Amino acid sequence: MKKHPAPIAKFLSGNTQKLAPLISEAKRLTQIKIILNQALDHELAKHIQVSRLEHNQLRLIVDSPAWATRLRYKQTEIINRFQNYAITKIITSIHIKINPETTFQPKTKNKKNTISLSAESAHQMLDEIEAISDSGLKDALIRITRHAKK
Repeated sequence: MKKHPAPIAKFLSGNTQKLAPLISEAKRLTQIKIILNQALDHELAKHIQVSRLEHNQLRLIVDSPAWATRLRYKQTEIINRFQNYAITKIITSIHIKINPETTFQPKTKNKKNTISLSAESAHQMLDEIEAISDSGLKDALIRITRHAKK
């Protein structure tokens, strides 16, 4: 007998005592993130995640020190903006944590920076190499031409 997984909606829609506070907190943090995004320019906002709200302090995670610095300059402005909304009125300070491993954009595979050399360019180089008197330079350039695309 094969057991089929239960739909996630079954767990989220149920009135469970354990999930309700988590869902409520997630909704609250999402609303705070929306208000925060309105206070910031788009470029800065995409580098910030709302971590938690605890003891009237909003904790934010930023992906680099540069973005953290830009955010620190805007702290007072953000807190003043928060006073306009009931959900964020209690926020009196912002704590910024830098976590470079947290990236908010899709990661790209690391590609090796390589410059390709065409067969025609390699042939032209070999013609010019003949006129070079420095043997070390001549040998190095010949090795480079061996990597040409064929």
